[in-house]
Amino acid sequence: MWMPLVDRLLGLLFPERCCACRRSGAALCMPCRGALEPYNDDIPAALVLQHETRILYVYDQRLRAAIHQLKFRRQRRLARPLGELMALACDAWQPDVDAIIPIPLHAARQAERGFNQAEVLAAEVARQHRVPLIGEKLQRVRATRQQARLNTAERADNVAEAFAWSVADPPPRRILLVDDVLTTGATMAACTAVLLAAGAERVSGLALARSRLALRPANNPAIHTLR
Repeated sequence: MWMPLVDRLLGLLFPERCCACRRSGAALCMPCRGALEPYNDDIPAALVLQHETRILYVYDQRLRAAIHQLKFRRQRRLARPLGELMALACDAWQPDVDAIIPIPLHAARQAERGFNQAEVLAAEVARQHRVPLIGEKLQRVRATRQQARLNTAERADNVAEAFAWSVADPPPRRILLVDDVLTTGATMAACTAVLLAAGAERVSGLALARSRLALRPANNPAIHTLR
């Protein structure tokens, strides 16, 4: 009963500021959300096994500020607005899935960070769309180097055999994999292959952002579909 009052009082004493522009009022303000540029370039070839792949936005300064604060400064309050952006995209997409699975972190990395950023984003999507969230059965069983420091071939080698479906029961038939930032797609591709090998019939992918490559016209959306 007291917590909403405490939250309101703290909001008055320490007003929320946008992580991108520093306006008061929200962790990621509506003007900054509205200024995000839809991602319209090609989907990475590594994700050919996915039924569908959607990347929402160009990884610009606004999203970089938000995601870096979430991941590296442990600002979990940013999971709500970022997860809302992903959930809104699913309102229009309406993916036909039985469960949502976040890209896992290795246990050591998660212990160091305190949480898995993909999981807190996926939890928001799962909550708003009332789809089960499975957060522990797909595991990263081998510690890997940071992908950001590697080239395309090194990224694929880095995550080879790094993931496993950790239980005897097969995964749900139709899965939505969720991650924050996608680059070459090597990590999501490795997770997709593991889930299909374990018995999933269809795996789709959703990423919040990807770095700009050479954006194509807006009528060529970043949607890959296997039919």
